[in-house]
Amino acid sequence: MTGVSSHIDPSRPRRGRVRRWIGRVLRNLIGEPPNTSTGVPPIDLPATQTVNRVRSVTFTTPAKGDSYDFSITVDLCFCATGVAAPARLDAKLDARLPDLTAELMTSARPIARDFPPFRPGAAEPPVSRAIQQAVEAALAGVPDEDGVYLSCSARVRVDMPAEVRELQRLALAEQVKFESRYEQSEQSAHRLGELREVWSKFINDGLPQWVTPYAMAMAQQPAQVAPLLFKLRDDRKDEAAKLVDAVAAVAAGADRMDLLEFALATDSALSKTYEILGIASPPAGSNSNFDSKATS
Repeated sequence: MTGVSSHIDPSRPRRGRVRRWIGRVLRNLIGEPPNTSTGVPPIDLPATQTVNRVRSVTFTTPAKGDSYDFSITVDLCFCATGVAAPARLDAKLDARLPDLTAELMTSARPIARDFPPFRPGAAEPPVSRAIQQAVEAALAGVPDEDGVYLSCSARVRVDMPAEVRELQRLALAEQVKFESRYEQSEQSAHRLGELREVWSKFINDGLPQWVTPYAMAMAQQPAQVAPLLFKLRDDRKDEAAKLVDAVAAVAAGADRMDLLEFALATDSALSKTYEILGIASPPAGSNSNFDSKATS
């Protein structure tokens, strides 16, 4: 025994079977060719697999008041990494889904109860944050016994119940009707204002002309142009006859009128004559002391 131990150099480490195996694994990882002098074949480590899958989970949870339930849909985007085959990784995902769904429902329930059933948009962000935190907490930790590591991100949608949606549609339909009435009333007011200006201009332009009523009748009844022209002629004859009678009455009663009454009657008759004959009235004379606008 003393002769054998005298050949061992104590400054060099002893190389047992464990150290030789670790050395071969390290050389295999860094690409160093194995030492074939020992006669031990290299060890092939299994390849790492990665599987990405999406699993959708839908459940209901009470809204504020507990009269209606929100419908919550969660798209779970899983990523499984390990040395197992893809089918084995899929089985790992499916095995974790039931308990993970229970965690989602538990985390969403107290948050959803803070929001009324007709406010799913306001409830969605806090519910989404609570569910994502629950997922991360459930999957946190080291790989399982098979060396599989799971990670997951959640996309959350919160929808109102069908009964509340129908009530919302009825309320929105009434609101649309009211808004339509208001808008129609506003448009009518603008349109009436435009029409008022147009008709005012029409009246101002056509009122001084005695032919305006006949022209309007002819425009509205083109087939009655000839009868309307005969009526226009007969009406003018009647007005001329009445004018002649009025002038004769003025002339006959001139001796019984004072000067002011005679001037007024003569002026009215003369104005009517101008109108019938279509002659423009002469411009008014200068102001006199009898005019109301005359200056003292």
